[in-house]
Amino acid sequence: MVDDLFLPKKSQLYEWIKKQGRVRTSEVIAWGLDNYHIRADRDCRDLAQEGKIWRANDTVKFVCIGKTKEDLWSTHPADR
Repeated sequence: MVDDLFLPKKSQLYEWIKKQGRVRTSEVIAWGLDNYHIRADRDCRDLAQEGKIWRANDTVKFVCIGKTKEDLWSTHPADR
C-alpha cells in the first residue's frame, strides 16, 4: 500500500513503481485492484509516454521474466 493517501492515484502508482524498480503489467493491474484504481494499466502507459518510466528492452525482459508477451515496466536507466 501507498503511504500518502492524498496523492493522486497516478502519482501513487509512479511512487510504487519507483520503489519496486521493475514491475510486470500483471503486477500493475494487481496493484490497481488493491488500490481501487481501474486505470492503473493505462496510467502506466501514460507515465511511459511522459518519459518517467519505460518498457524494458527485450534482453532485460527475457532475463527478468523469461519469454513472454507481457510488458516489463522499469525505472532503471540501463533498461531502455
